[in-house]
Amino acid sequence: MDKLTVLEAIRDLAAAGELSESEVVAAARNGAGASGAAADDRRNRYSRVLFFIGGGVICIGIVALIGQVWNDLGPVMHVVVTLGSGLAAYTVGVLFSWSGKAGAAGPAFFLVAALVLPLGIVVAMDEAGLDPEKLGLQSLTAVVLLGVFLGTYLLFRNVSLLVYVIGYGIWAFFAITEFMAGPSPRFDQETFIEYRILAVGLTLMFLAWAFAGTRREILTAPLYALGSLAFLGSALALGGWKPNQNMLWELAFPGLVFAVVYLSVHVRSMLLLVIGSLFFGGYLAKITGEYFSDSLGWPVALILLGFMLMGVGYLTFRLKQTYLKA
Repeated sequence: MDKLTVLEAIRDLAAAGELSESEVVAAARNGAGASGAAADDRRNRYSRVLFFIGGGVICIGIVALIGQVWNDLGPVMHVVVTLGSGLAAYTVGVLFSWSGKAGAAGPAFFLVAALVLPLGIVVAMDEAGLDPEKLGLQSLTAVVLLGVFLGTYLLFRNVSLLVYVIGYGIWAFFAITEFMAGPSPRFDQETFIEYRILAVGLTLMFLAWAFAGTRREILTAPLYALGSLAFLGSALALGGWKPNQNMLWELAFPGLVFAVVYLSVHVRSMLLLVIGSLFFGGYLAKITGEYFSDSLGWPVALILLGFMLMGVGYLTFRLKQTYLKA
């Protein structure tokens, strides 16, 4: 509808007494306000991106500077330039977030703190004569940082802080479980790692589901992606390879894939659907190479695999058209 038609319609409504001058002015102001708000939102988004890029550059600069002058510094200065820099960045982030007048500057300094503080703590432990590679100290470091950033999130409710909370939570989980298992666990170390990755994947997917429909929804897609990759990847690895395969996991894997595909339909996530389809294709390739290459011959096995992969592709397309089409 062009402008002349709209103006003619307004004149007709005004002549019929169905539209007043104040209503026209209010509608025009609301439209201008909406467009202005959209423009402000775009500017804020660009500024947030620049703030976070700047924070990343600051981290690179700090590490480069430390590397250049490290041998010229004493033990105290080693702690000051690492742990001190991280604490300073965290303090600035708290002050900016508290004032609320610096936009995304606060979260950007939290990014610097989240990346530099672990390095600073490791350096401080090393200079104090402690071994930072010990699992007990790693667990303590991860738990302390998790508590600090979780408390900061609860204080400011900034979604970007949840990224650090989740990252430190994963670190704490791996460090604590490794510490509890001891240096000589009774089970296979590789299998132990795969089970823990499986648990992390499930947790990330649950968080994605919990964040949907809230102000934290921006994290939903990345969490679904990382969670499904960790969950299905570890489940596929737990199946092993002939002659050391685990039949329970090999038989269970198709059901796990279909569960992820069903979830993708339920939450209307094309990303989950693609990841589930790719893993099912990988599973078919694994099973074909594992069980059918010797009995049917490798060329026949490849033909069979090709038809199965085409079937997976068609199923993915139909699910997208039927359930995920916008």
